[in-house]
Amino acid sequence: MDSPILIVGAGPVGLAAALTLSRFAVPLRIIDRNEAPTTLSKALVLWRRSLINLDPAIPYERWLGQGIVPKGLHFFDQGAYHATMTLDNSGHVLPPGLLIPQSNVEATLIETLAERGVVIERQTSLESFDRQADHVVCQLNTPQGTETVKTPYLFGCDGAHSTVRHGLGLDFAGESIAQRWLLGDIEVEVEDGVNPNKPHDERERTLGHGWLYSTNSDDGSLQLFPISDTRYRIFVEAGMAGPETPRQDPTIEDLQAALIERTRLQWKITNSYWLADFRINERQVTQYVHGNVFLAGDAAHVHSPAGGQGMNTGIQDAVNLGWKLALAAQGKADPSLLETYQEERHPVAARVIKISGRAMRITMNTNRLTRGVQDVIQSIVTHIPAVRKMVTSILAEDDVNYLNSTLAGDSEGKIKPGATLPDVPIEIDGETVSSIRLLRPDGSGVFYTLLLMPNADPSAWPTASMLQHRQLGCDFDDPQRHFSDAFGLRSTSGVLVRPDGVIAAEGSPSAIQAWLERK
Repeated sequence: MDSPILIVGAGPVGLAAALTLSRFAVPLRIIDRNEAPTTLSKALVLWRRSLINLDPAIPYERWLGQGIVPKGLHFFDQGAYHATMTLDNSGHVLPPGLLIPQSNVEATLIETLAERGVVIERQTSLESFDRQADHVVCQLNTPQGTETVKTPYLFGCDGAHSTVRHGLGLDFAGESIAQRWLLGDIEVEVEDGVNPNKPHDERERTLGHGWLYSTNSDDGSLQLFPISDTRYRIFVEAGMAGPETPRQDPTIEDLQAALIERTRLQWKITNSYWLADFRINERQVTQYVHGNVFLAGDAAHVHSPAGGQGMNTGIQDAVNLGWKLALAAQGKADPSLLETYQEERHPVAARVIKISGRAMRITMNTNRLTRGVQDVIQSIVTHIPAVRKMVTSILAEDDVNYLNSTLAGDSEGKIKPGATLPDVPIEIDGETVSSIRLLRPDGSGVFYTLLLMPNADPSAWPTASMLQHRQLGCDFDDPQRHFSDAFGLRSTSGVLVRPDGVIAAEGSPSAIQAWLERK
């Protein structure tokens, strides 16, 4: 492949796409119409599955010092505390997620790309494109003028108002929630007496490190998410709003009034970093793959911010397609492999739209009677360990899988092909680390990792330049049997793992070889 793949959009999704392609030395260009990266916090959380997807290029240790580990969510009604949903991270090494502003995530991705020699072409926009059988002709507007480029693949990561999506003439089906929301990134300090609603519990007065806050009220919902010990994101439901309702950014006074009206928090807002009036859309294109043109992230799907799944879903889109594009571009796989991007990722976003929409609507309940029932239910279910584990799994995206994908091979163990490699404790050179470390490439061009159980004969298994071996008892140890118990395999079995951390196949050498030959 002589011409580079063109990525449109240098937000988290486009940057993750570029990073994935660069891992496999695929020529690429990444363009963005903006002059500089965002300085706004925007998305606030990087969940565990995204950490796993990014780990081969950005080790998870690099992220750990950058964010706050979320402990859970405190629920309130009219400011009165009634329940806590603690996140259950038992059995894991990685946290369920990290509260990191999008601007910081982008900065780390940009820095890593620069280390790989990838430079983002700023103030450069895609104006139009023409799809051909084996390439796409694109018209770009650059600081130097108009440029015509030919690319084998066009990767649209250009957001909710995507030029690529519009150029494909696609319907962005879905709906807009007829509700106005006020958003603020605010600095606060505790000042007893600033709120006349007196707290009866310390959790009503202020919030501890790493705790999220959600309250229903007669006037609508209010949520708070920590960015630092004194900096928070605030969401305030602010009444009905139709398509023609003009947008008006809130003031600090508006947000302070909402805190006083709907909570008992003794918080004084001392500064703001971002104030916005925003609306929620729930939309998704029916098809992500259009020959040699692809959509990812907000260009393909948008939804409620409940659960913080947006940026993460987009990053995972990019990584899923990125390794497949790399194989196809290098002639190591049939182009039909690219069709599995639609098959695997479209259902994931559809589910996110459904779950996040339900969660948001639950918080938009102003009826006191039904809220009272809801409060009782929350007080009960948040004490059930299985519920806490399930909620953590959904938020961390541990439960995202491709079990029904045509790429899911045969299995003999507990963890089925299509599931993500479990994050469990193992030992490497006497150090306890996450099993995700096993997927880090030991050389250039490595796509797949073959994990061999302790009694497997390495000489009996497939070998190739794009396949690396990791054997239990040789390259890593499992003293507490977390790894062995998670897989439930025979001591002579093997596990093939894809570049995105997804299990491809398990079992015998012939089963692994059969999967590799399918590509």
